[in-house]
Amino acid sequence: MSKLRYLPVILLGLSIAGYIIVISFLHAVRLSHFMDGFDLAFYQQAIWNTVHGRFMAVSGTDFSQSLFGTDFILIYTLMVPFYALLPNPMTLLVLETIVVAFGAVPVYWLARDTLKQPWLALGLALLYLLLPVVQNGNLYELRERQMACTFLLFAFYFWQKGRLSLFGLFAVLALCCRPENGLVLVMLGLYGWLSGRSKLPNSGRRFIWVPVALGLAWFLAALLIIQVATGWNGFALGSTFAGGSPVAAVTTLVTNPPKGFQQLFPTGADLLGKLLYIPLLLLPFAFLPLLAPRPLLMALPPVGLNLLAGAKRDLQFNPFDYHYQASVIPWLFVATIFALVRLRTRPALASKRLPLVVGGLLALTLFLNIGLNLWPAGLELDGFPRIKNGWGPVLRVKENARWAAGKALLQQIPADAPLAISNTWAPQVPPRHGLWLLTDRPLYSLHPARDAQYAFADLRNSEEAAQVQKLLATGDWTEVARQAEYSLLKRRQ
Repeated sequence: MSKLRYLPVILLGLSIAGYIIVISFLHAVRLSHFMDGFDLAFYQQAIWNTVHGRFMAVSGTDFSQSLFGTDFILIYTLMVPFYALLPNPMTLLVLETIVVAFGAVPVYWLARDTLKQPWLALGLALLYLLLPVVQNGNLYELRERQMACTFLLFAFYFWQKGRLSLFGLFAVLALCCRPENGLVLVMLGLYGWLSGRSKLPNSGRRFIWVPVALGLAWFLAALLIIQVATGWNGFALGSTFAGGSPVAAVTTLVTNPPKGFQQLFPTGADLLGKLLYIPLLLLPFAFLPLLAPRPLLMALPPVGLNLLAGAKRDLQFNPFDYHYQASVIPWLFVATIFALVRLRTRPALASKRLPLVVGGLLALTLFLNIGLNLWPAGLELDGFPRIKNGWGPVLRVKENARWAAGKALLQQIPADAPLAISNTWAPQVPPRHGLWLLTDRPLYSLHPARDAQYAFADLRNSEEAAQVQKLLATGDWTEVARQAEYSLLKRRQ
């Protein structure tokens, strides 16, 4: 019996290792099959520049030459030593995957300590690793939000255990991922107050005011000092919200309700998507978090920001895909664990039946995972979320014979030449001091070819084809090569 005592921990370690191996493999497939975009190249450039003495420098935006001008995300500075040893985008993607995978550890610890049943704890840890939004958010290029999920889980575990120094460490790591996690910490302080944490011995009040003070200080410093000092003009954050900012999205509902409602719900599909958002978030947990809703206080800031998303930003309220739910996931697990504690006290659901409940959650999540990934590619339902970053879409992607021609054209570009490039080709070129997205996109430069010496375009993309014609019409550029509907342009000397 003593030997079996360690079996859940061994299986947890094997599951985490398996997750890392599988997701890293899928990352490699995505990268080699042109499924990643300019964002990966943008973050890699900041890290590469830091290795070469230009701290978090980027070239892809007009309003700032620092990554901190877009968002104050310090977590990428911690990746610099690893990237210096192995300068490759896969280094960054594997690092992210390792961090995400270890989020299963605090889920296991919290469930083990609360439910007193290691096998149930293992089941909930496996639920974390199988959750579609965990896997798909991890697979969507390189994303700091997904790493915050793990750090918030560790922070809450140590907060719950009364270990303030370790809580502070992981809380700061979560803040390094996204400044808006400061609002999550504020809600953690409120949760502690409502839960009577201040009445506990050993200075319980510290576990209320420390999260609040730390969260508010970081959030305000990031938005009002750091980003302003590095050239931020409010565009990066505001462009994703209805009305141009989260404040405008809320105030317009009061000052001009018809306009505010139209901005938040411009089409029937967006309205349906937002109505389905919260129920579908709860679905993999069989709505158990509603039995212990207080931890969901910490989910209110990210959920609110996602619901304030503007037109064509349905990826923010997609409960199965992308990375915008990373700061919501921890509190769904915490609430589920506490709900299981409540169920255990009911005669009809005594502790002997809890394994059936956890097994049912695993079966439901596995069914969702398989169903969403095998969903027919051509079957679209307006308002119902689809996944684009799961293992299904990755494994269905096929080689394109044109890619060899594009790669041959890239060989003609000097490794350090300033370059404006097609979205999915950006991660394929070596990082350099000057790199821009060829087409105009929110956040990125509105003048992508202004300072570039070369431009690489996929002419099957209508925007890029139009950009090529625009550049050639100026007389400042010449087309040096065209092959398989790829075009390579060079600025005239």
